[in-house]
Amino acid sequence: MQAYQVFTSIIAVIFFLFVFVLIRRDSILMGAAFRWLVLALAILVLGIYPQLADIVAQWVGIAYSPILPVIMACLLLMLKALIADIERAKTQVKLDRIAQKLAIVEMELELVKKKQN
Repeated sequence: MQAYQVFTSIIAVIFFLFVFVLIRRDSILMGAAFRWLVLALAILVLGIYPQLADIVAQWVGIAYSPILPVIMACLLLMLKALIADIERAKTQVKLDRIAQKLAIVEMELELVKKKQN
């Protein structure tokens, strides 16, 4: 095993353990944790078997195989940004609905107070 393979493997294991600690502390949601664990596993596999990047790059027609992990990282970052936007939009819709319900309840409360007076 080459020195860079050992280094990459150690980085992947540390990253995996860090995600595991975040899961145990409930600092990260399970859906996101699964994605991060898969990413750590992929880093570990590519660190131990860097030839896989060459094989996959050749299979998809990329001439310069070291660019494949960069392309994959960019795609994953764009996917993460898209997922974050979707979650933010859902949260905003929920927040708007809660604000509307609160306004209705406040209006009904004022009507009840007026009727009592």
